[in-house]
Amino acid sequence: MAKSLHQMCHVAIELLADVHLTPSKGTTDVSCHIICDTVRLALFAAHDFDAIEAKLDPKLKDAALRGNLKQIADIFPPEKPKDIKVVGANTVSTSSSSQFNLTFQYEYTDKWLLANVMLEKTGNVLVVKAVHVEPLRDSLENINRFTFDGKGVAHYAVFLAAILIPVLIVVSLVLCMRTPIPKRKWLWVLFVLCGVVQFSLDWTTGAFNINPLSFQLLGAGFFKPYPFGAVTIGVSLPLGAIVFLFQRKKWLPQP
Repeated sequence: MAKSLHQMCHVAIELLADVHLTPSKGTTDVSCHIICDTVRLALFAAHDFDAIEAKLDPKLKDAALRGNLKQIADIFPPEKPKDIKVVGANTVSTSSSSQFNLTFQYEYTDKWLLANVMLEKTGNVLVVKAVHVEPLRDSLENINRFTFDGKGVAHYAVFLAAILIPVLIVVSLVLCMRTPIPKRKWLWVLFVLCGVVQFSLDWTTGAFNINPLSFQLLGAGFFKPYPFGAVTIGVSLPLGAIVFLFQRKKWLPQP
């Protein structure tokens, strides 16, 4: 598998630019041992469309192909990139083929690009299935960095909830363990421990998502889909903790 990925990364980079490549931290599928320090020919930057087409899936070759390739090539500045980082590498394998989805961030003097290449290997045949390049207003590190600058009420509300909900659940859990519940205390512990109905906020875009069939440990958490990706904060309703706090009065010894 490492050998196949090595070959695919070379093909992807050949299409895009000739430069020293810097793998991103946390990108375990692509490392310095897989991607060589120096890559070969910059096909898009050189507008070598014949060589590019030779690497493409034959199904992509139609009357509009050359025009589409020129549009992609025109996005690249004439200068050599200062750096390329691998910001994504995903693999999907079946019994008959393997697909690799590779994403690179390009740094130029006054421009950033995000390039995605999808490759497929069937037997010993390796072809490019898709290429997509788009300009970035800044590096992904800066675009997706965790900051409160320019954030709205929703960001502050979700961030505050992500702090208070786990505190409420932990306090309720301690009380639950100390409360003389007549039977099935372990069910109450599980009920208190998890939040239900997850509300997720993309910290970069502000996009909001609701998952009504979610159970979340301690009622809050965050994750990043990849090292340079946006932080997503998720919070859930501490229903178990709330129900327990109301129910607890019935179990306490009466004075």
